Amino acid sequence: MSGVAITRYLLANDATLIAVVPADKIKAGVVPINTTLPAISIRQISGIEHEIIRRGSNQLVTDLVQITVLSSTYPQQKSIMNLIRTALPGTRGTVNGFAVDSITPESDGPDFYNEDPVIYEQSIDYMIRFIR
Repeated sequence: MSGVAITRYLLANDATLIAVVPADKIKAGVVPINTTLPAISIRQISGIEHEIIRRGSNQLVTDLVQITVLSSTYPQQKSIMNLIRTALPGTRGTVNGFAVDSITPESDGPDFYNEDPVIYEQSIDYMIRFIR
């Protein structure tokens, strides 16, 4: 299990978000070329295993995860960013059978725009701390 998998599970199972971005367009990794927008890409930026005195089968890990929104309009981009924030509140608990210590937002990335094809893009980073 990874921070990407935890994040994707939470986003793809949020009813409000998937009403706008279908679960099959919430991708771990890159969004394939020619995907109909809107879509969401989830990628790991970095990860660290925390040092513990006695290493066992369970390891506390923190992953920095980047969630990127790709949309066909600027208002839609901003709306989806807000839906992501709602779907990933600062929380802890069991996610899909895995112990999550915390999910905390980090920072928003800049707005990007591509003309051909028209794509509005923005990302938000989250720290996902979990037991691997």
